[in-house]
Amino acid sequence: MALDPTVTVRELDTSASITPEVVDAFARLIPQLSTSASLPTVEELVEMATSSADHLLVACDADGTILGSMTLVVFRIPTGVRAWIEDVVV
Repeated sequence: MALDPTVTVRELDTSASITPEVVDAFARLIPQLSTSASLPTVEELVEMATSSADHLLVACDADGTILGSMTLVVFRIPTGVRAWIEDVVV
């Protein structure tokens, strides 16, 4: 039986998108980024997901398991709109 190599990237953009599975995934992923960073709370994840500047993205396998995440921060400066990628973890 062949495995499905499909990976889907989706944005967590509402408070409803912060499910217990999302919280568990960040608890698993964040320690790979930093051993001293505290795990984001549900409230902090909701704040990031609903912010107009943050774009919280997750990569999921075919079963919906979150494999990784990243944050895209978009901001305006005098010469235009810029974006910054932060906290990429798989």
